[in-house]
Amino acid sequence: MGRDTRYHPEWSTVSRYVRELFNYYCSRCGKDCRNTKNAEMVLQVHHIDENPGNNDLENLIPLCASCHLKIEREARLHAPNHEKQLELFENNSYMSQMKMMRQSALAKYGAVNKADVSQIDAETYEIRALDWEINETS
Repeated sequence: MGRDTRYHPEWSTVSRYVRELFNYYCSRCGKDCRNTKNAEMVLQVHHIDENPGNNDLENLIPLCASCHLKIEREARLHAPNHEKQLELFENNSYMSQMKMMRQSALAKYGAVNKADVSQIDAETYEIRALDWEINETS
C-alpha cells in the first residue's frame, strides 16, 4: 500500500514536529500522551481545515485519538452546513473554536518546547529528526 498523496511527503516529520511543539499534550482534553500504551491516547495531528494538503503550522493541532475521532465525526456530520454552530463547540463555530483551542494549548503546553523546537531552523530540525528516527528504530 502506497503513501497517501494528499499528505505532505514528509508528513511523519511534520506531524512529529507538531507533537513536540505541544509537548505531547492533547489540545482538547489536555492529557499527556507521551508514553501511552492506550490506543485512545495516541497523539495524532489534525488538520483544522480538514485539508491534508494544508500543512501550515497554524492549521495543525495535536489531538489524542479519542478527541480526534470526536472532532472528525462532528466536522463530517456538519460539513454540508459548516456555517452552523456545532454541538461539540457549543457557542463557537468549528474553525474559530479549533483556532482558539490551538492557541490556548500552545500557550499552556508548548512553553517547555518553544526554545528547543520552534526556535531552530528547518535544516537543524530535519537532522535531529533523522537522528531521532535512527535511534527510535534501533
